[in-house]
Amino acid sequence: MNRWVRFILIVFSLTLAVVFLVTVLMMASKDILSGIVSMIVNIAQRQSNRTVALVIGLLGFLIATFTLIVAVMSGRLRKTRIRSNEIGHIEIGVEAIENIALNAAKISQSGVKMAKAHVSPSKGGALSIKLVVQAFPDVEIPMMMARVQERVKKDIEKYTGIEVGDVQIRVSKVEAISPRVER
Repeated sequence: MNRWVRFILIVFSLTLAVVFLVTVLMMASKDILSGIVSMIVNIAQRQSNRTVALVIGLLGFLIATFTLIVAVMSGRLRKTRIRSNEIGHIEIGVEAIENIALNAAKISQSGVKMAKAHVSPSKGGALSIKLVVQAFPDVEIPMMMARVQERVKKDIEKYTGIEVGDVQIRVSKVEAISPRVER
């Protein structure tokens, strides 16, 4: 889940907590209930206040709907992938799949100095692999990263038995050539 989605979930959860706290306080005390009811009546009597309340309510509804959709969609990839055979179950953790992708990227002899991997669900139960790579200098990036893509896909499918839908690579940095000092 990215930062914006987490931020929206936090704000929405906090808003719901405040709404429910006010509701509980209204049920516990008649003074709070009558104060809130009179505030709502005052807002409803003026057209400009009613419009602002309507826009805030509509925005809250849209954020709630978006949060629900994101929460449902992000829960599709569990922490482990379970494979079954006649003897029992085999659980393959997401970290294991990411490590296989990293090892494949480094072993591929394609100029990868450092990499970070992220695994997410793709269509049809397949996986989507995203690699952020730091490459060595003097590397033909398109050709070598295509080799990394093929190796990562092949290794994950070979070692886990899970289909890989796509492998996306972003080269974030190319290592600078350090000057040679001759003595």
